Amino acid sequence: MSPKKTIFTRGAVLQAALDVVRQHGWGALAARSVAERLGASVAPVYSAFGSMESLLRETLKETRRLLQEYTSRASSELPFLNIGAGVVSFARDEPLLYQALFQVRHRFQDVVEGVNASILSWMKSNVQLGLLTDAARERLYDNIGFYTMGLAAAVAAGRVADVSTDNIVRLLKNMGNIVMFAEVSGIAESESPASKREWMRIMKEKNIPFPESQSKIKATASTVKHSRASGKTEGHPADSGGAKRPSLKRQKGKETR
Repeated sequence: MSPKKTIFTRGAVLQAALDVVRQHGWGALAARSVAERLGASVAPVYSAFGSMESLLRETLKETRRLLQEYTSRASSELPFLNIGAGVVSFARDEPLLYQALFQVRHRFQDVVEGVNASILSWMKSNVQLGLLTDAARERLYDNIGFYTMGLAAAVAAGRVADVSTDNIVRLLKNMGNIVMFAEVSGIAESESPASKREWMRIMKEKNIPFPESQSKIKATASTVKHSRASGKTEGHPADSGGAKRPSLKRQKGKETR
């Protein structure tokens, strides 16, 4: 009697693909590497998913599901903070899966955008964040989100000494405190009149010289550039050897008088 043929389920193939990425990165995911993980030929890969395209997409969707398990954890007393802490903790525990989802250029950006859409939807339904305008809520998401993703990337790369959940929460809470205060008090948009007034008030109160405006800096830079192009520097003639000599035309005119 011939040995019984092993049947690999769709779940087993997906788990093998996930393990390949978890251990070797997104670039290592191929039909052959999954087959080696299963201890089989490539036939089960294609019979379960039909194509590598389908398996790649499902692997990313499964990675996103694992991420959502992390963002659902109660790392702090603040639900919004828990989302960020979950993202960074996921990067800490599953660095190559995190990189596959957020740091690799692939053709499945809709899977990644699903993460962003779900967070923005949650923010809109939140009692406090729902009071903000759509523009303010998106700006808040971007400002905190970019910091969170940067911190997660640094953690995934092993560049953060203390990667405890408590420290991750502390770092995110500090930044969130700054960004949220700026948004609620109307100074998050740096070019807004409210932002400029508040900066002027604080710096005057602290006796700190207010930096030159960008328009003044640009005007100064333009003047310097024009002076250099004409061979002059501010306050000095082009010929630095002494007083400027009169032109030949003037000298000739003087001689013929």
